[in-house]
Amino acid sequence: MLACQKPPVYCIITEYMSQGTLRMYLNKKEPYSLSTETILRLALDISRGMEYLHSQGVIHRDLKSNNLLLNDEMRVKVADFGTSCLETQCQEAKGNMGTYRWMAPEMIKEKYYTRKVDVYSFGIVLWELTTALLPFQGMTPVQAAFAVAEKVRFFKMSFSL
Repeated sequence: MLACQKPPVYCIITEYMSQGTLRMYLNKKEPYSLSTETILRLALDISRGMEYLHSQGVIHRDLKSNNLLLNDEMRVKVADFGTSCLETQCQEAKGNMGTYRWMAPEMIKEKYYTRKVDVYSFGIVLWELTTALLPFQGMTPVQAAFAVAEKVRFFKMSFSL
């Protein structure tokens, strides 16, 4: 990986991830069709990437299957750091960061949060790996956010296996 931090050019150059996003991969799968081995391998790659980010004090804030990239060997890399921040500086940002279907309740409610918001999002990604379905399918993003923030009963039902 390469990076340029000299104004006016800020960029990160990474390897080409030929298999696209995890969401693209899951969209091609039948529900509940991934093997336990595949789920665990993908989940471990994601968790290792997130553990590294957290060890550097970074909160991703938009962890979702669309921001997880796959290479030819079906290894996962965490991508899209557009909403990420240093944990010590995250509370300075105003408004919602991330994507409602994967967003933790404390972020939706614009309350104080920590790196645990990424852990919540990782849980949603684990559900995606298990089901191959889009979280809160059949709901608008705003309805999904309301369901999470208010712990609506439908939220619990939509995640039952």
